[in-house]
Amino acid sequence: MVRMKLAGLDEGIGSLIKDLEEPLESIELRMNIISEPRLAKEKGVQAIETFRSYIEEGRLKGWELDSCGDCWVSEGCLVDSNETPAAIDAHMYRVNVSDEEHSEHGWVHLRQSIHNPNIALNMQSVVPGGCQSMARVLRDQFLMASGMDRILDISEIDNFAKGVRVG
Repeated sequence: MVRMKLAGLDEGIGSLIKDLEEPLESIELRMNIISEPRLAKEKGVQAIETFRSYIEEGRLKGWELDSCGDCWVSEGCLVDSNETPAAIDAHMYRVNVSDEEHSEHGWVHLRQSIHNPNIALNMQSVVPGGCQSMARVLRDQFLMASGMDRILDISEIDNFAKGVRVG
């Protein structure tokens, strides 16, 4: 919005979201960090950065790091301070998800909570069962394959992937 005002545009926030497709499904799940409280931040960063590495290395087929506005979510989040982006201590990555059957059909956003010792997982999909399918891939091909299930409580993701109602 700040950039729009600086550019002399009078459009409201609705102009930023008018072309976005409504998701068929969306969910937010949490993974508690299993560690001593003083080590939780470090373990959370480890989990988020391992996720980024898995995506960059192509270990999750059809999963690609997404860009967010003028900054790359793959570089962590940036927040505007006037006209110069300033880095903030936010460890998060957003990934677009596609497959041969549905092409691009959803996204996954993984971020460390600033105040609580957990990792938040947000997913949206435009196909039925898309979020559950992405949760299964995340659980099987990342969380368990990378060993992150030893430092994160993945029970919410596991239950959702199995079709158990969560939340």
